[in-house]
Amino acid sequence: MPKIRCLCDEVINLSVIPNKQEFKLIWEPLIETLIDSLVNAHRQAKSDEEFEEEAYKLFYLKKPKFTQVYECHNCGRLIVFGSASDPEPAFWFQRESVEGEADLLCSLVEKIIDN
Repeated sequence: MPKIRCLCDEVINLSVIPNKQEFKLIWEPLIETLIDSLVNAHRQAKSDEEFEEEAYKLFYLKKPKFTQVYECHNCGRLIVFGSASDPEPAFWFQRESVEGEADLLCSLVEKIIDN
């Protein structure tokens, strides 16, 4: 099982699917390209299952590969990998302060999704 130890010593399991500590970082200029690829895959698909398979390939197997970000639930640090296959993180980000109700990025995202 792939795991990483945060700088605060918390162990993060990277193999959980879906992983509530994992985020895919999508660079703004790539969003339109991704949408165009999904629209084309939908047009060409002969069934919902075929479209679902192509959408999965676009997100997980083909380019653009997304930057992987994991959040430590202990300290809130973000661990950034250039791609999922990278053996070591490219960056570690420590948040400076917490303002408002969200104490973690995942709770902020969950709050937005729930509304």
